[in-house]
Amino acid sequence: MIPHLFAKEPISEITNPDLIKAIQRVRNCSSVEAAMQEAIDILSTKYRSNHFRTYIFFWKAFEEDPNKLWQRNGFLHCTHQNYLFRVLMVKSGKLRDEQISLGYSLVWYISPHQFLKIQLKDKAIAVDPWSYHFGATVGKYASGFGVKALS
Repeated sequence: MIPHLFAKEPISEITNPDLIKAIQRVRNCSSVEAAMQEAIDILSTKYRSNHFRTYIFFWKAFEEDPNKLWQRNGFLHCTHQNYLFRVLMVKSGKLRDEQISLGYSLVWYISPHQFLKIQLKDKAIAVDPWSYHFGATVGKYASGFGVKALS
């Protein structure tokens, strides 16, 4: 959805105890790569993606508070799943927010989609929690009718 699609929202104070526990799980990982996978596993267990619900539930795309977002279960827009991924990674200390930038694609060649680009020491990789249920793993993002890696 369009709200929050083209700008990284600031990460606000985290007060939700369950979100704090999830951040701790990510912090306990031994590497950045393991932390990214843990964050995606946490998000994909809690949230689902759906092409049609993106539009049907457009009004849910306006929430900005990560503590309130964490109270939800089920469907969550790509922008919110990316925001919560950033929260998990930055608040855990595994990544700096400057290492995370926004990427864009078109799902089904018509639907705007946001994914994340993570800058590691020697490479940039894509992370797309929303597309995890459609076959995207760390390093891939939704585009067209499938998934792609950064070139």
